[in-house]
Amino acid sequence: MQLPNWLKILWWIILVGLLTYFLRERLPDLLSGKAAAADIAVFGVWAALLLAPLFSEVTLLGVTLKNEIEELKGTIAAQFSEVRADIRNAVDVRTTVSQTFHHPAPPTDAQLPVIESQVKAAVAAALAEHGGKTSSASDALAVTDDVKFLFATRYHIESELRRIGTGREVAAVIRRPAPVHLLSRSLVESGLLSPRLGNAIREVYSVCSPAIHGESVSEAQVAFVKDVGPELISALRSIQ
Repeated sequence: MQLPNWLKILWWIILVGLLTYFLRERLPDLLSGKAAAADIAVFGVWAALLLAPLFSEVTLLGVTLKNEIEELKGTIAAQFSEVRADIRNAVDVRTTVSQTFHHPAPPTDAQLPVIESQVKAAVAAALAEHGGKTSSASDALAVTDDVKFLFATRYHIESELRRIGTGREVAAVIRRPAPVHLLSRSLVESGLLSPRLGNAIREVYSVCSPAIHGESVSEAQVAFVKDVGPELISALRSIQ
């Protein structure tokens, strides 16, 4: 509890007065060298009280008096709260920026002609610099049948998840495009998917993803997706 300043002054005056009266009564013994240990302690407190208004901390004869301790605690607590709020804001801003750049919005149809000319100019400059040759669309975009199957599986999983979430409450809390793991978790939390089905989606999706990112996949991974992928997509399509 924070006492008003006038009460602190009154209390200080009363203590100084009482101790002064006590020391005045004990003055003969003090002057004659017959002072007891209590007399010395009282004298130390009395001297410290006299000096307390001038200093925030006074130590005299082993007696320490501190002023404004509560104010100091309040200041530290306030500063700690400000630092904690700054850290929380910095994390929120960093998360928002990361999500914004991780999923850039595609350009509109009206912007495509301008962007197309910019892309062609950049490609022509790169080919001229490195001595490359232009490839036909069929050669440049050729992929193996396994990669096509993994891509198709991942595509249909994501399409079905977005279909299930469209028009429901879960769509309002997820900013599109959302990562599949976040979308499936939200659908599970909303009761639209069972936890077992949500776990199955994450497992199959994680096996399909390396091929989409240009990484190599094993025969066992491809066989796994071919075995369970179509059934998983059929299960998702049955959810209305």
